[in-house]
Amino acid sequence: MRDVINVELFKLWKRKIFIGIFLLSNFSLVYSLGIYFNWSFIDINGKLDLISFSASMWALLMMLGIPLVLFTFLAAGTLGGEIYDGQFMLEITRVKSIKSLVLGKLISIVEVLLSFYILNMALSSLYYIVFVARSKNGLGISWNIESYHSRLLLVSICGVLFLILFISIAMVVSVNFGTFRAVLLSLSVYVFLKFVSSIEGIRKLLPGYYTLIDDNDFSGLILLYQLFIMGLFIGIAICVMINMIKKRNY
Repeated sequence: MRDVINVELFKLWKRKIFIGIFLLSNFSLVYSLGIYFNWSFIDINGKLDLISFSASMWALLMMLGIPLVLFTFLAAGTLGGEIYDGQFMLEITRVKSIKSLVLGKLISIVEVLLSFYILNMALSSLYYIVFVARSKNGLGISWNIESYHSRLLLVSICGVLFLILFISIAMVVSVNFGTFRAVLLSLSVYVFLKFVSSIEGIRKLLPGYYTLIDDNDFSGLILLYQLFIMGLFIGIAICVMINMIKKRNY
């Protein structure tokens, strides 16, 4: 399977995807420079430390929906796009099983997502140290971990898991509907979840609760449930996707 993953990563490299990932990871540079040079269109209230700044930059990206659109598009194109242009049929003849091929494609996108998350957090931390730490909005360079820091990091990590869920959804839909419609349907699911999350009685039961809602309940039971429900849906999506591929006529 590692060979399949490496091939998929190489294809993404050839498409210059990693250049876009790197540029997007520098999103926090705009805010860092804005704080440092006191740009009028950058308005940040209060003080920020290293962890809160890095986590806030990731949360802002998630709120804008940029990672969601980007990775659902990559996921749908990696599977559905190759099915409809005939490349997937050629790839089947080169691997031992359809399962390893599909999982390899999924894991390659997840690896890119994890790389993007780590790079984003690392660059945000760097820009905080260079530009923000000693500004009027900075709290200097402190490595003290407070309880709210763990909550901020927890929300960001759950956001990554939420994106993996939507990567799985986009790949499932793309098998029969292609790239464009898979992205649209995935975004529609997100909009639906966002709308339903306004209902207080059921919001904690929705997958992606920590991403959809700002005022979160961080109790251990809710956290375990969220990890379980998102992991369950990801597992179901993978099983459905593999079965759909096996039943499809090429």
